[in-house]
Amino acid sequence: MKVLVVEDDKIAQLGIKKILSSGDLSVELVLAENGKEGVDYFDKAEAAGTDFVLLDLNMPVMNGFEFLETIRNNEKLKDLPVVVHTTSDNIEDLNKCRALGISGYFVKHIDYTVYKSNLQNIVNYWAESKQKGVR
Repeated sequence: MKVLVVEDDKIAQLGIKKILSSGDLSVELVLAENGKEGVDYFDKAEAAGTDFVLLDLNMPVMNGFEFLETIRNNEKLKDLPVVVHTTSDNIEDLNKCRALGISGYFVKHIDYTVYKSNLQNIVNYWAESKQKGVR
């Protein structure tokens, strides 16, 4: 399973790597520090086979909303699953993301055990969907 993680926080990146490398799945993580790097990644051959994007909203250069708008306007990427992973529990942010076609939304929980469980559940869900040929 290949996951693009668009996240500017180095500590969050390390946490994601640690959690996803400790699970049963073989997960290839590709990191982008902001939405612009995430968009640019899809211009590279290595982007082929990306199963879904784990997206933070609040980033410099290009935020998560701008990233979503950009990829949803790209015919090749418009159906790519994107799960928003954010500190924002603002209903307006959730609704805006829904309007931009997200596949999921979860708030970064302060309790590591809960956060780890949430993240593993999301990755497991997309891995099972991939196995079933559903996207």
